[in-house]
Amino acid sequence: MIQRSRSGDHPPRRRRATGAATPGGARLRAIREQAGRAQLWVEAEADLGTGYLQRVESGRVAQPSRVTVERILAVLDARYSEQREVLELFGYVVATPLPTEADFAWARDSCQHELHDVPFPAYVMDCVPRLIAWNGYVPRLLGLSGPAGEALLQRCVGEPLFPLWFDPSAPFGRLVAEPEVFIPGMVRALRYEYSRFQPEPWIAETLQEMTARLPRFREVWEQATQLPAPISAARVLLPVKLDVPAAGRLLFRLVSEPFVRDTRFRLIYFVPADAPTLRQCAAWASGS
Repeated sequence: MIQRSRSGDHPPRRRRATGAATPGGARLRAIREQAGRAQLWVEAEADLGTGYLQRVESGRVAQPSRVTVERILAVLDARYSEQREVLELFGYVVATPLPTEADFAWARDSCQHELHDVPFPAYVMDCVPRLIAWNGYVPRLLGLSGPAGEALLQRCVGEPLFPLWFDPSAPFGRLVAEPEVFIPGMVRALRYEYSRFQPEPWIAETLQEMTARLPRFREVWEQATQLPAPISAARVLLPVKLDVPAAGRLLFRLVSEPFVRDTRFRLIYFVPADAPTLRQCAAWASGS
């Protein structure tokens, strides 16, 4: 998950300790306190000397080694974004690896409240992006409910979402009423998301697969690369018109919310954008 620092195995040049808390030390303390762990417990679990963590948190050790910081974060069960933030505050370069199966399980468990307490479709994706989890309204978009809808979506778990949307014969792709609006908007969002990460091998591999598999994606992506890099995903501004079986044309706006503890995962909300869509979501909520 973690790359070496720019200087190889050695940490950045040590600063003279001043006794004032460093940003890295202060953030490490906040994560420890949020986890409800005492300094002595962390020192024992991470195999540190007594009092060492207190010196790191207070700034008397201004530049702990990368290995030491990683051990502390590991015993605190810090998530990816917390690890990245602390290591970068101490001056270390951090990679963005693809989530593991354990990360997927954590994401599914962590998002239940946010996913299921909204009265409209929502799903969770990772940074590829791949489908991770969804609420009961998503099968309704596909004209399905009950076991049939769940079974179809289960077959899509871990699959890249863009082929599911951009292929007109795919489950989501056949719903899109205005692909000439939707596809460029999604490509813009993807460009923005990828710009947030350092160049990673998995990004190039994903783009190569999608451009080879999806001619329409390849065309729009090539056009988009001629434009300035987007400063935001602007997904909330993108209306999405879907021809939903048994419900007709519905209008949503896609809203993307990153997980706080691991920004490789995002909740995608289909927020109803007109009165008929609001009524349809209410009907789904009532079971009709």
